[in-house]
Amino acid sequence: MQEDIIDLIRAQQASLSLEDRKPPEHKPQMLLIGCVDARLNPKIDIGIPDGGAIIHRNIAAMVRSRPDPGDIAGTGVAASLEFAINVMNVKHIVVMGHTDCGGIRACLEDNHTHDTQSIRKYLTPLEPVRDDVVAHGGDITAQARAMEQAAVRQSVDNLMTYEVVQEALGDGRVDIHGWVINTATKRIMALDIKTGVFSLLG
Repeated sequence: MQEDIIDLIRAQQASLSLEDRKPPEHKPQMLLIGCVDARLNPKIDIGIPDGGAIIHRNIAAMVRSRPDPGDIAGTGVAASLEFAINVMNVKHIVVMGHTDCGGIRACLEDNHTHDTQSIRKYLTPLEPVRDDVVAHGGDITAQARAMEQAAVRQSVDNLMTYEVVQEALGDGRVDIHGWVINTATKRIMALDIKTGVFSLLG
């Protein structure tokens, strides 16, 4: 029987010192936009030191196009971009999707119920990507792999619609990266922004 997660956290907390100490320095060089998948720990999986990255997570690591004024839907990403670029002066913005993504699979299968209507609405921006991937054929696994990469391409393109990103790119202050991390091996496929092709990082 699996031990309850709150009990595990409580035990870990009990083992920690109460001694007051200085926290790690907060000097992030990167904004990482990743997925909420519970199998991923971006800091550990890709070797980010404490204080080294701002991490913004959502379902399918999705970046919508810049929201219109008054549209609350995309302000979470917009706020993270402004904070990372204009306040913390990060050098890199990374969109990191992953293999076996539940959000991607949900969009592909489009099996929606009343219980998942908010998820379906959230995933709407990925529908053109899905339609293009499905039109190219293949089984569901092949389509999921193709869509994982296509979704990152779309999110990278959407980053370019934000004025704060455009200005930082124009000034040479940031670099944009698109990655798909393998959930099992933690190896990263990196997007060549110019060609749209993914290849192993490192």
